[in-house]
Amino acid sequence: MRFLGFVDDAGHFALDDKAGFLAYLGQKFTGCEVYLSVKKRDRSQGRQSMRYYRGIVIPDIAKACGYSDPDDYPSVHDAMAWKFLRLPDSDFGTPRRRSTAKTDLSQPEMTAYIDQCITFAETTIPGCRVRRVDEVDEDDMTELWEGD
Repeated sequence: MRFLGFVDDAGHFALDDKAGFLAYLGQKFTGCEVYLSVKKRDRSQGRQSMRYYRGIVIPDIAKACGYSDPDDYPSVHDAMAWKFLRLPDSDFGTPRRRSTAKTDLSQPEMTAYIDQCITFAETTIPGCRVRRVDEVDEDDMTELWEGD
């Protein structure tokens, strides 16, 4: 279970949902020793990362593979996601992978995923070169399809 909090400049700590935290402790851990771990909250994925991924990275990889129709971009995305975001199969043997949705991947995870896609594509697909963020206009980073 996770509970959000904040530490101010004076070092004071406050929970976003103190009542919920205390209720959870009471329900699950009454009479038990507990171990509490605290870490910085991961930044959630920014919209800019997804726009770059969908508007530049995937189209550049798709074009290098010979796909010119934007309707083919989701299949290129799926291939990349299955390669780099694969999870162990479910108990029933069903393949699973993580989503690229901002609710699933944090900003550092999305950045790492984009880097993996670029490195893989540029080292395995002849002639593939993915434009970098500093080489494109923000207007070029238009999400070309919906999906995870």
